[in-house]
Amino acid sequence: MLLSGSARVLVMVEQRLLVEVIKLTLNHGVYVTREAQDVAEATAALGEWHPHLAVIDMDIGGGRLLEYLAGPGDSSPLRTPVLALTWRGDLKTKLAAFEQGVDDIMTIPFSPEELLARVLVITRRALSDAAPFKPVQRLGDLEIDILSRSHGRSGTRTRPPCRRW
Repeated sequence: MLLSGSARVLVMVEQRLLVEVIKLTLNHGVYVTREAQDVAEATAALGEWHPHLAVIDMDIGGGRLLEYLAGPGDSSPLRTPVLALTWRGDLKTKLAAFEQGVDDIMTIPFSPEELLARVLVITRRALSDAAPFKPVQRLGDLEIDILSRSHGRSGTRTRPPCRRW
């Protein structure tokens, strides 16, 4: 259960742009993120920082990190929940990730809104506490509403024009 402060999310993703998208999506008052470049760094962060969730790239050693999280014969409910990311969207890859112990998996590329929704669900379950959802992100006087897809300055949001494909 989250007693005070923001939920901690460990991000182990190779591509810098994806890391930045994840951080921007999650760092809006509910989550604090920390990056890990590889399995060794992620393992150290898990041990010292104790994140509430790990977002990991299965294609850069996610399986080894899942083995570490499972431990030898560990069926502890205190295991860090995992949202896996993969570039391979086939069913075989996703089922294998679930078999290895991920709580959810998303194919890259993904929408930031869907990432946020999945992180909210996983952390809500893991923390047994409803994490508040703040769809309006503020960067200085700029406001971005991710639900209505509108933006503006200090309360004057505008919606983008509707596009038909």
